[in-house]
Amino acid sequence: MKPLDPYCLDLEQTVLIEASAGTGKTYTITTLVVRLIAQGFPVESILVVTFTEAAAAELKLRIRQRLSHALRNLENPDPGKDNFQGDDLAEFLYGLADPGLVQNRIRLALTCFDQASIMTIHSFCFQSLREHAFESGAYFDMELVPESSVFLDQVCMDFFMARINDLDPLILRFLAKKGFTPEKFVTDFRQAVSHQDCRPIPEHAQFMDVPGSWRDTAGKIWECLRKGKDQIIGLMASDKGLNKRSYSRKNVPTWLGTSLEKFETQGRDAFFVMEEKGDPLFRFAASRIALATKPGFSPLEHEFFDLCEDLLMLYRDMAMNLICLRLDFLSFFSLELEKIKAAQGICFFDDLVNDLACALEGRDGQKLARAVRQKYRACLIDEFQDTDPRQYGIFSTLFSGPGKSPFFMIGDPKQAIYAFR
Repeated sequence: MKPLDPYCLDLEQTVLIEASAGTGKTYTITTLVVRLIAQGFPVESILVVTFTEAAAAELKLRIRQRLSHALRNLENPDPGKDNFQGDDLAEFLYGLADPGLVQNRIRLALTCFDQASIMTIHSFCFQSLREHAFESGAYFDMELVPESSVFLDQVCMDFFMARINDLDPLILRFLAKKGFTPEKFVTDFRQAVSHQDCRPIPEHAQFMDVPGSWRDTAGKIWECLRKGKDQIIGLMASDKGLNKRSYSRKNVPTWLGTSLEKFETQGRDAFFVMEEKGDPLFRFAASRIALATKPGFSPLEHEFFDLCEDLLMLYRDMAMNLICLRLDFLSFFSLELEKIKAAQGICFFDDLVNDLACALEGRDGQKLARAVRQKYRACLIDEFQDTDPRQYGIFSTLFSGPGKSPFFMIGDPKQAIYAFR
């Protein structure tokens, strides 16, 4: 790694600058901006981006102060060392080929400083989409809505009305037991829907038609309990291989009686939570009986245990259906939100990066990139360590590479908030 001297840095290249806290990062940024202006870049053509509005405002103030201080010292008629008041930037600028021209350029930059392009990444994306609506496919009068939660709520409710509410009652009881509600979707998917480039794992799942098989199996279990409950109790009590601490003489009749009562009340529509902390019928699945069998003994065999095992498998199929519904929701959300955005001419902060990235990757991407580069002849990214892959892809496409603009990425990798860094 090379120590950085901002006065020797070649301005016509792509540069990654590592600047830890307290090492003069802002000093480096302001120096590079002033050097670009001195070289002939109009102040509005230099794009400086950072991550928060407060940071952008701070950078804007510091750059303006640096320009004013340098100009004040350059205008001193006696360029002796002391008269630069320790301002190494003014001293550097005075040593350029035409310091008078440099003064004029800095003076013009200060006059036009309200046009300086110092902003957040999201503001840059929004501005680029709106100013280049033809190339990006965005709306000229696009409105930026900072809070998308109201629309997320709406789409979640629409999804439940369209895809969930008419499902079989057994499925609905399972979903209710799992807390599968519109409010839960809002909580679970708030982060996922803001990163539309993320790929879910798994990408596909098939919804299984469980209710018919469930009712058939439940009916057979009910019949076994009605006709053979006492036989099952006796079989389990007399088996020497079964762990009686897990299946005591007191618990087994109670568990079977509770299960039979539910069947008598709900019939073949009886719903059982086939989990460790669920309904007691779970304990009679063949796989659970096998786990409670002592080493050296064969597990008990009975049609009832096999049927309970079948019901356990069907319950797990219902759980797999949750994955399918979640994947279905992601597709539904993307389509419905696009309809809302198109109908109302709005976009959200979360959309800005995705929309600009997609526009640059699309059919008119090269035309859009040329239009942006015509406006911005140089780019500096502050807090570069916090860019995600999508954000980096935008700036790399626009400014990095041979024949493109001066491009400086300044950050501290030790402070990165994204795991991929």
